[in-house]
Parts: sequence; structure tokens; C-alpha cells
Amino acid sequence: MKEVDFYILSKDDVESTMMFVCKLSEKAYKMKKSINILTPNHSFSEKLSELLWGFKKESFLPNTIKISKEKELSNSISVTHNGDLLDDSDVLINLSDQDLGNYMSAYRLIEIIPNNQELKKQARIKYKEYRESNYDVRSHNIK
Repeated sequence: MKEVDFYILSKDDVESTMMFVCKLSEKAYKMKKSINILTPNHSFSEKLSELLWGFKKESFLPNTIKISKEKELSNSISVTHNGDLLDDSDVLINLSDQDLGNYMSAYRLIEIIPNNQELKKQARIKYKEYRESNYDVRSHNIK
């Protein structure tokens, strides 16, 4: 059964969201999981990619911004704003508002929800849809 985790953040700023994504990505990367990150737009992808490369002074998270269907390095995190470019992966971190019905090839989907009432409202709808599709759905409040 596929897993869906909703992480509800205590803050509503882009920097906090990106840092949380870096932490999740680092954890999955250390577990040797393949990771796709779906962002809202190309500018966000570029900023996140840069942050992943310099996330910690003592290490980095290798990643590529995916702009075509070409296969990326297998040990690299794939960052894109275009859901049509997603490859199969172990983990899909969703930062977009795109409908992921066609992109659910990942075993584990992670939805990141900043502390914003409109985004929380949208997340409740997604949560219900995932449960109705028989996914194993969990939510986590992050402080």
C-alpha cells in the first residue's frame, strides 16, 4: 500500500518550507531512496536546488533540475515544477498544487503544508481523496 504523509508546518514562509524539504530529503537520501521533488514553479526549483547543494557546511545533497524526459543520475535528487517530467521514485515530495493522480508512481508521497489557512483547506481535500483511494495516510504537525 502506498503511503502519504502530510507535514503541517508551524510557519508560512518559503525559507522554512525549503529548509524542511532539505531535512526530509537528507533523511531519504541517507536511506538510499530515490527522490523527486515537485515544486510550484521553475524559480522555486532553482532556489531549492541551490539550497540542497549547500544545505550543510559538511555535506551536500546532489540534485538536478529536471527540464526534459531524459533520465537523470540515479543517485541524484530530481527537482522539477513539471509533473509530466517525474520519473518513478521511492519518495515524491510535493510542494505544488498539481493533481498527483497521474504521478503516483512513488511508494511514498509527502505533502508539505505551510501554516496557511487556504493551503490547509486544500490539504484537507487531498487528505480525504487519498484516504478514499485506500492510501495509508498520516499527518504530522511540525513545530
